[in-house]
Amino acid sequence: MIRTGAGRTAGPAPVPLPIDPHMQAAILEAPGRFTVDDRRVPQPGPGEVRVRTAICGMCTSELDMFEGHNPALTYPRFLGHEVSGVVDAVGEGVVELGEGDRVALYAEGEGYAEYVVVPAAWAVRIGPSVSFEHALGEPIACSVNGVRKARPEIGDAVAIVGCGFMGLIMLQVFRAAGCGPLIAVDRRESVLDLARRLGATHTVQPEEAEEVVKGLTDGRGVDIGVEAAGVQGTLDLTGRLIRMEGKLEVFGFHQGAPRLVDWEWWNWMAFEVVNGHTRSAHVYVEGIRIGMGMLERGQLDMAPLVTHRYGLADINRGFETAAAKGEGFVKGVITFNGAA
Repeated sequence: MIRTGAGRTAGPAPVPLPIDPHMQAAILEAPGRFTVDDRRVPQPGPGEVRVRTAICGMCTSELDMFEGHNPALTYPRFLGHEVSGVVDAVGEGVVELGEGDRVALYAEGEGYAEYVVVPAAWAVRIGPSVSFEHALGEPIACSVNGVRKARPEIGDAVAIVGCGFMGLIMLQVFRAAGCGPLIAVDRRESVLDLARRLGATHTVQPEEAEEVVKGLTDGRGVDIGVEAAGVQGTLDLTGRLIRMEGKLEVFGFHQGAPRLVDWEWWNWMAFEVVNGHTRSAHVYVEGIRIGMGMLERGQLDMAPLVTHRYGLADINRGFETAAAKGEGFVKGVITFNGAA
């Protein structure tokens, strides 16, 4: 055995891969078309770890790339950033992780592949009881950090407008923070049913949201309104649900055309406008650690959120399904290496 830093005892040093090893990886060659090809297995440098991928989630932010909506993008593109798996090699100087550790990652792409390399500081160890498909560290971190940025207080009334995968994670984090009432707004009945199971105190279609919120808040509006769908309509609606001097958090991933804002109304209402996103690696990792702790304590239920699974060879069908967002779809993942 090898004694490493912080009193950790690591297993035997990993056996080097054969010379010029290859792996399977999916590359977005053009809008609507991933191809799966052989690529060199990446080698970890100093301070890095290589992870054998178990799961890579399909992210909403990648759908515009898949559908070709942004003419400024160039192809081919190597996507995939919602990775969990097993460390199989460590670079020089890495003592906090070792071969065989189960981890969730913050990654910057290249995750639709059998192996991925990241700085060791971006990998968070997960326990044996946590399923890889539930340990989607990057989107969980985004959701956790979105709630943290809103700075909720106990008893705050919260409306989440657009309850997709990440909106439903945020719902659970707001619940753990002691918020309530928790109002889920979405068009899909299957999503509203799921929101009730996960802790929403009220669920409502968009057309009825203003009336319901006024009734629940004595006409004032919610303390925190989260726009979580990334489209003009949800941005407009969220601004009509919040009390004067409440918080309007833009969490949806807005792509394409510029958005129009009723700034006269937002200004008069003195909203605190919160950008729910972050781009600092260390903040992502903090969010992953918090989220993994919630998973292990049973405060975060991911099981009903991962609804669709595809092998790497079926990645195009997976993205087509994700883009359609039909009833019953919440989250799709790509599975590797007999993930469990």
